[in-house]
Amino acid sequence: MKRKTNPTLKQIAELSGFSQASVSMILNQKSSAPFSQETIRLVLETAERLGYTKPSGASPMAQLSGKNIIAVLCPNISNPYYSTLVQAIEQAAFQKNFQIVTLNTYRSPEIEARDLSVLQESRIAGIIFAMPSQAPEALEKVSKRIPVVLIGDKGSALNIDTVEMDNYGAGVLIARHLIGLGHTHIAYISTTLDAANNMRIRRLKGVEETFAAECPVSSVRVISRGIVPSEELNDLFIEHHLGFEFAKEGMKDTRITAFVGVNDMVAYGIIDALTTEKCRIPEDYSVCGFDNIFPSRLSPISLTTVDNFIVEKGHNAFSILYSRMSGITDAQLAPHTITRVEYSPRLIVRGSTSRTKASR
Repeated sequence: MKRKTNPTLKQIAELSGFSQASVSMILNQKSSAPFSQETIRLVLETAERLGYTKPSGASPMAQLSGKNIIAVLCPNISNPYYSTLVQAIEQAAFQKNFQIVTLNTYRSPEIEARDLSVLQESRIAGIIFAMPSQAPEALEKVSKRIPVVLIGDKGSALNIDTVEMDNYGAGVLIARHLIGLGHTHIAYISTTLDAANNMRIRRLKGVEETFAAECPVSSVRVISRGIVPSEELNDLFIEHHLGFEFAKEGMKDTRITAFVGVNDMVAYGIIDALTTEKCRIPEDYSVCGFDNIFPSRLSPISLTTVDNFIVEKGHNAFSILYSRMSGITDAQLAPHTITRVEYSPRLIVRGSTSRTKASR
């Protein structure tokens, strides 16, 4: 008689519609995890329907163990930036016969720390962070036992191999582009601006300091709100929604002629808000973003943005990780050296920006 096998987390996740990380935390009865009672009920009912039984003495995520598996941690796979980045990592991993598992952290330090703890127990081959860490102490601890590569901002203080982007320079490019078009009063719309989200702050500083230095009569109005992890978990389009909401607030200032979204998803919300109010882009308002995700090149969006080299960063991150995992890195130097690869930003000018009415 054939023995019945225990369903995997992947099977439960696919049937329930939630991520493997979420399923793992719920099945492990992580009471502090930010899930609604309805979500918990659906996962437990799915597990019961499939005949799942909790393995004794081991975390369900231990099923992910294997010398050819790497974990990719990202905030929210619904953002095309992260889905593209994860697929780029998977492209490179596939060439070396590695598989990846993706974990959404929703920028929660608690979720990130728990994921890292479980991954350390599972003895996977390596970890790639698709964003700056929200739990840096836990990350540095794990990096001493498992190879880790971080995709983050220029000048990261962590002693970890990093693929970097000059986000301050990206802000400078946007500011100079708008100044050259005659814009002197703009609105910068962003999600959470704090030390844990330094990439966003550096983009803002690049914009603000360039306007202050090169256009003294200018003003940069910052409109932002902090987003807690539960909001990002429960609203797949939180960035678009905030861009839409804050653009309408910015339009109350009649001096403003341009909007800058902290990323392309926020910029799409801005565009939709302006369109709803019968404003013309770019005749009435110019709009810029950051990241150059795929939809930004489509008509009618045609968004002016900064290229973040998403695919290249993903390939490079895996290449660095592979060198660590396979021992290509000099064994004597490895504990004392880190690799940093920096990508310089590139402005992509499209149809969402033009000269102001006054300067035409």
